[in-house]
Amino acid sequence: MPGSLYSNTGAKRARDGREALGCSPDGPLLDLLEVVEDRGGAHAVILELPDGVAGAYVAKPDLPLLFVNGAQAITRQRFTLAHEFGHSRMGHATVVDEQVMIGGFQHSPTEVAANAFAAEFLMPKAATKAWAAGHVRGQVTLEHVVRFAHEYGVSSQAARYAFTTADVLTDAGRADQLDGEIADDLHVEVAAYLGLEPLADRLAEAVRRLPRIPAALEGSALGDLLIGAIDIHELAARAGRSTEEMEEALAEFHLDQLLPL
Repeated sequence: MPGSLYSNTGAKRARDGREALGCSPDGPLLDLLEVVEDRGGAHAVILELPDGVAGAYVAKPDLPLLFVNGAQAITRQRFTLAHEFGHSRMGHATVVDEQVMIGGFQHSPTEVAANAFAAEFLMPKAATKAWAAGHVRGQVTLEHVVRFAHEYGVSSQAARYAFTTADVLTDAGRADQLDGEIADDLHVEVAAYLGLEPLADRLAEAVRRLPRIPAALEGSALGDLLIGAIDIHELAARAGRSTEEMEEALAEFHLDQLLPL
């Protein structure tokens, strides 16, 4: 099926990416932001984006920008950052993602591939199988899902999908039951009961001090615009261009859709 083709491509590119960037295939990425920026050559911008926008990839020559909505849950932000990094690694065009779907049906081949990239990059299938072999005896429970999710810094729903993708969870009825338990927020109660702490990484730290722009944009006119320090008129003045020209330039890279409200 076409969807499987794009999904397989995304997952393979994620495995290749982990290897190329010196990341072990055997466990979680303990600092996704470090991998993306310091090793991957991309630049993460974390802002409170407009409602409905999860993130974006801006294919600026020599300055690939990965936008993440810092108002969303940190686990979703990690998936979004990995998703946008997938767009970058696979050479996709600029895109604004209104909703990064962790599971479910996608029409766009590039979105299917980027979703698969993100899932495999964060939760490698081989590592998921190995984790289950060491922790799961018998039926997969919500506790298994929650423990894995916290270790890998992902949502419980993403962890459940990872178990299914890795053939750790093959019972469709049991998968539906787990989905229902997660929808009822029982995973929150389980995490609290187990005393699990969320993954602490540079992304989680950055979100506490929004807005966050990468070092490559600090002090630049674009960086100041993105954090709301200047408006389009001041940007135009600093660039020595008209406001209309700057509006056209921003629209070319879809940056007009990502500015602070």
